[in-house]
Amino acid sequence: MTSLPKTRDSTLCSGKETRKGLSSNRFWLILCLATLIISCTDQQHIASDTTNQLYAIGSSTRFIHDESRPFDAVAGVNSGVRTLITELWYPVNRSTIVEQPDKFRQATYGDYVFGDFSMHQRMMTETTFFHLTPETVNDGVTQNDINLAIEELFYRPRQSYIGAPLTSIPNKLPVIVMTHGDAGSRYNMETVCEYLAANGYVVIAPEHTGNSPYSMTGRDPALALTGGDQAFRQAMVDIFPLLDDQGAYGSRDNYGQSFTPLSDSPEPLQALVDLDRSLIQRLNDLRAALDELEQMNTTGPFAGRLDLDRIGLMGRSFGGSSTLVGLAMEDRFTSGFAVVPPGWIDQRSFMPPEILIPTNKESVLLSVEGNHPFAYFRKPTFLLSGSEDSLIIGLGMQQATMAGTTKPSVTNPHPSLRDAFEKATVPVVWGLLENSNHSTFGVSGGYWWPQLKPDTQKRTFNPDVEFKLVLPSVGHKMQKEKALAFFDLTIRQDSSARTELLSQDNQSQGLILEARNL
Repeated sequence: MTSLPKTRDSTLCSGKETRKGLSSNRFWLILCLATLIISCTDQQHIASDTTNQLYAIGSSTRFIHDESRPFDAVAGVNSGVRTLITELWYPVNRSTIVEQPDKFRQATYGDYVFGDFSMHQRMMTETTFFHLTPETVNDGVTQNDINLAIEELFYRPRQSYIGAPLTSIPNKLPVIVMTHGDAGSRYNMETVCEYLAANGYVVIAPEHTGNSPYSMTGRDPALALTGGDQAFRQAMVDIFPLLDDQGAYGSRDNYGQSFTPLSDSPEPLQALVDLDRSLIQRLNDLRAALDELEQMNTTGPFAGRLDLDRIGLMGRSFGGSSTLVGLAMEDRFTSGFAVVPPGWIDQRSFMPPEILIPTNKESVLLSVEGNHPFAYFRKPTFLLSGSEDSLIIGLGMQQATMAGTTKPSVTNPHPSLRDAFEKATVPVVWGLLENSNHSTFGVSGGYWWPQLKPDTQKRTFNPDVEFKLVLPSVGHKMQKEKALAFFDLTIRQDSSARTELLSQDNQSQGLILEARNL
């Protein structure tokens, strides 16, 4: 990168402002619904966790400006400045919150959309990842039930406190970068991010602009007519027509995105080229987040407080793929936790020579030579997958059919990743959760509204049989505990964490764990 990215903190709405215009009767109805939902879901586990956690949690939203790149090259937008809405979670002294309960506002899900309820509603109804619509809920759930649930979520408190001060402990804090999935958002692994922050980590999560639904880059304070950065506004003049009146970028016909790297092109070769370009853009977004951490460690409240010698990386779904890419291609990352990642087969031997990328240019999937990031692991890696993840299994089946390699099966649902695990020469952990699908570990509809969303599906390899999915609360608890133990071992270098990492306590709930070179 030619220059460090610049950052602006956003100013989010207050709790009173978000309630403006809401009748008192409806607000109390929503509060009652929130109480019911919290008593039935994983939030109950979260609430109990907070009494034992080491720290309270602070959070803030910022905008990273990477001036070395245009706004969205993958979508053909080659002007402007690459802008990434970014969430930060970090540890706060518990006494700060206990002794000043009214000074710092508890964050809500509405804060993720800058207090804009209509955008929140679009996110919940018009994107495939969240989807709370009449076609996606249990029988008997009415449209009014759906409306109330969406409204309740907007006001639902998160664990963190907006702008609370960083803990005063003198030692440096370990750092994790989080990368979201295809059509995902910066809070797709929120439970893990909060859990890590509550245990002393700083976690930074950039949204991959163009591959995140309704990315509200127009809410960047640097773009404000009053108090903004006029030079930056001028650099972004070509981008303004691409933003809607809510400040969102991306096509409404494409779930509020400018591209979807897994499905845009019907031509296999072009699809692979597009996928490669998308992964490189994501890799450079992660590098921008790393540059941002270096800048944070120089000035401001985090100056001198971050341990950047060993940095962790984690991601879910396509973010799991981005995690494997980051570990292979960016030296500043030390270890990675990849959740339900697609595994990409090395197809270079089947490609026409002219499509391959010379070694003087970066490529994830099409480099003319070198190891394939999904077939050879360079650094300590945790792979966490679902045995009934029909989306990832389906992608694996397509690739195996085309390449003539081992196809997914009931005994080996993720063969390409399994092969990479078995031949790994670095520490690798394999985790497979039985009766779990692609959404089990995600902060999405089934996690937010388990009483509204279906909890059964058909067996991937035996569609005549229907089964009950693992509870989201179980999946999230496993995910965050294993992530903490893995990063404690590989980032903090706490050897005692190995016992917790490899503990089989969850085996009765279907988590199968194996390790190599650990």
